[in-house]
Amino acid sequence: MKNSTHGGNIYKKAKELGLREDQILDYSANISPLGIPAHIKKAMVDAIEGSVNYPDPDCTALREAIGRQDGVEPGAVACGNGGADLLYRLAFGLKPEKVLLPVPAFVEYEEAMTAAGAQMVYEPLDEEMCLRPDVTERITGDIDLVILCNPNNPTGLLTDRRQVLDILQKAQEMHCRVLVDECFLEICEEEADYTVKPYLKDYPNLMILKSFTKLYAIPGVRLGYLLCGDPAVIARINRAGQAWSVSHIAQCAGVAALEHPEYRAAVVRTVKEERDFMKKELRQLPLCLFDGRANYLFFRTPGVTDLDRRLEARGIMIRNCGNYENLSGDYWRIAVRDHKENVRLLGELRRALEEDNTFTREGRDGYGKGNHGAGYHVEFGKDICDSGAVSGL
Repeated sequence: MKNSTHGGNIYKKAKELGLREDQILDYSANISPLGIPAHIKKAMVDAIEGSVNYPDPDCTALREAIGRQDGVEPGAVACGNGGADLLYRLAFGLKPEKVLLPVPAFVEYEEAMTAAGAQMVYEPLDEEMCLRPDVTERITGDIDLVILCNPNNPTGLLTDRRQVLDILQKAQEMHCRVLVDECFLEICEEEADYTVKPYLKDYPNLMILKSFTKLYAIPGVRLGYLLCGDPAVIARINRAGQAWSVSHIAQCAGVAALEHPEYRAAVVRTVKEERDFMKKELRQLPLCLFDGRANYLFFRTPGVTDLDRRLEARGIMIRNCGNYENLSGDYWRIAVRDHKENVRLLGELRRALEEDNTFTREGRDGYGKGNHGAGYHVEFGKDICDSGAVSGL
């Protein structure tokens, strides 16, 4: 297991760089470019007086609001102190002994599962960073849990719903549970075509992880939830953590968030526009860009492993993906932010890549004649990698 460094730690980075936190442009965390909406800010301020009491341990109003939005009964919802909290609750509540994890994937999955004593079984993605067609063959009788992330973090690539359903079916036959992390899916315009929420009743072994963090720009509030059609699973997850894990302010913020679907539509629209703009500009740079569909983009700069340091000197943080299983230190993830910030990032990124001659034409053409420990094979054509998952072909 690699180290569990996360993006978004502007406090540590500001101290390292001798800057104020507001002087850092953070592209390492994938948060809504529209910021915290006014109705959520108001709800949190209004909730301050109510914080004189303990929060509702059952998150009653919040679970009812989630149920109305997602078309499930409140009893199918478990709320937690962010998605990561629910991963640990799941791990300690269900105690899976062996977990199948396609990699690369969000490092907190492994952190949570191994903390509860689970053994991880890695399933590398294919050369295009997609689930292999034969992944169901890895779901054997000794696998207790399969974890999927759709869209994948860090690649941003989507897995076809049919393939997810095939995995669910095989897992159900093997008496195995499946966790599908859809925390970033609600920011994708294709959510309706990829979510497996409609299948919760058909597959009691299915659990879906959701978060308020990304869509509503409230990572500091800590609020997430998990859906499952099996009430026994919900009960075990609830018992695995403290009674008051979701503050009164967080619960009120969540209820308010779900009352204004127009904000969500605006985020999806803005992210798509800016993501398309960033892809177009990134294709002009000497890097390997994957055709991600989330509010972040994933690329490789073969041989350049200090791109983060170069950009930090310019007051910008990006996510180095070298601590993801099956990735090397020249893979990167950047958030999709607002247009002015994206223009600045792209300009500084271009200048950072021009600092040396690593990406001379000769260097690019001579690279990529074999597998480089990343789970896929690349060959440079013009200015980009030649792979079906790679943008700009």
